[in-house]
Amino acid sequence: MPDCHDMRVGSVYACKQCGLELLVVEECKECEGEECTCTQPCTFECCGEPLYQKSGGKSKS
Repeated sequence: MPDCHDMRVGSVYACKQCGLELLVVEECKECEGEECTCTQPCTFECCGEPLYQKSGGKSKS
């Protein structure tokens, strides 16, 4: 299941059931750098199933 510290700008995540697609336009500000400081990372589901990564984005630098 994707969570906020794995999502990169330009990545597209999709639902296999309904076809919804989400484009990451901004990365989690708590996940900058090598260490995630999120106390509870966000998770993303649709139609009761985890979204899958349809296409990649650029990696954090």
